[in-house]
Amino acid sequence: SQKKREPPTEDQILEMSVKELKDLLQNYGQSALATNVVEKSELLQLCIDFIAKSLPDLLSQKYDLVANITHTIPAEVGREGLVDPLEEGSYRCHVEHKSTKQWFEIQDLHVQEIMPQLIGVSESYVLIFEKKSASDL
Repeated sequence: SQKKREPPTEDQILEMSVKELKDLLQNYGQSALATNVVEKSELLQLCIDFIAKSLPDLLSQKYDLVANITHTIPAEVGREGLVDPLEEGSYRCHVEHKSTKQWFEIQDLHVQEIMPQLIGVSESYVLIFEKKSASDL
């Protein structure tokens, strides 16, 4: 498994070679920024501006869904107000296995693989998110 790394600091960026700077931009999907750059000083400034200044703001607003809980009840439950709808029906949980990125659906003791496209978040009872790290961007 690949260990998550925090983005380099401004001081660490200043110590990098041209190749390391270009690799750094490529790792964050920003290699196009360096396309017409000739001088190392300009490349340094691009990296500092993106990695040390823009990236933290971008990361502060990015989340991944890691679990989803749904509750399904028969249509007639709760109509008369005699039965608590949350005590009837069934619960399903969808959970992502982090290292394989495979999603699973769990209902009671039954566990099966599921495609993420089949998870209906509009039917969710609880959604659980994880804040993205720099290496996920």
